[in-house]
Amino acid sequence: MKLSTTRRTTVLVSAVAVSTAVLAGCGTESADKHPNAAASTTLTAAGATPGETAGAGPSASATPAPTDSASAGSSHSPSAGPSKTAKATPGAQSGNAKSGGGNAAAAPTTQPPVEKPAIPAPVPTAKPGAVALPPPPAPPVPHVPPLQSGCQPSKPQPDEPKATVGAALTAAAGQPRVLNLSSGGTDQLPSLPVNLVKAIAWQESGWQSGILACDGGIGTMQIMQNTVSWMNGKYGTNSDPKTLNGNVQLGTQLLDWLVAYYGDSSFGGRYDLSPDPATGKTPLLDLVISAYNAGAGNVHYNAVTDPTTSEVVGSLDIPNPKYVSNVKALMAGQPWNKAG
Repeated sequence: MKLSTTRRTTVLVSAVAVSTAVLAGCGTESADKHPNAAASTTLTAAGATPGETAGAGPSASATPAPTDSASAGSSHSPSAGPSKTAKATPGAQSGNAKSGGGNAAAAPTTQPPVEKPAIPAPVPTAKPGAVALPPPPAPPVPHVPPLQSGCQPSKPQPDEPKATVGAALTAAAGQPRVLNLSSGGTDQLPSLPVNLVKAIAWQESGWQSGILACDGGIGTMQIMQNTVSWMNGKYGTNSDPKTLNGNVQLGTQLLDWLVAYYGDSSFGGRYDLSPDPATGKTPLLDLVISAYNAGAGNVHYNAVTDPTTSEVVGSLDIPNPKYVSNVKALMAGQPWNKAG
């Protein structure tokens, strides 16, 4: 009996020892293969980028995806579902939106841009009542500014200082004028934009008051001889184109008349040279600039029918678009402020 009891005790002790060893071995294997929750959270927090939420898991909404095709394809994985933590983090959502990746189900649907319909130019409408009548026939060859001509201009008289020329241009532009109409009436004209007058003068002569072009253009504003008697008659003045003040007066009078002519004949008597708020275009300004150089008889604003919409719209007939673009660039750049 004692021997039997001793053997039973020995067997039981051995069994307990074996069981303890097996259990200890299983616990060690599990710890090696599966990190605990605390370790996982710590690693995720250490690797998280700004805008992401620590512990959010493999949610495509939480992690901005690269824009390459491989990453885009991985966003369709069944395991890539949005997590609650990611939804509660605005930074994660905005980061994903910028990167272009993320869960296809969670990403907002991109709508194609809405094309705004083109706004047509206003149809030419003549001003009711007394208007500025058409000009005399345009010269067969448009005036070429001496600085753009292959012909060498002459200097019959010395140039005034640039500061003196600029002051004369500013004073002439700021004068409101009364235009004598051929019908016997008058038209009150607003003052001209100073930058328009200065840009025209810079394009025409570089503000050289004593210059004489090969085609007969005189001085700062390059006044042609037939313009002298025509403008003096329209405004009841007696300006001399060979003097600085007389020259800029005649040039600004011509600009004023062109504003009245095209404003009356095509814009219902409106003389506004500023850009159209809807289109940003400047049809009246473009016509005035073009006609100063090419002659009003060569520049027109016509009503045309759009073949696609059958809508009647306005169309500018401008023979010297480069001249117009140059003057408008000068108006914006104002190189006279940088010149010595």
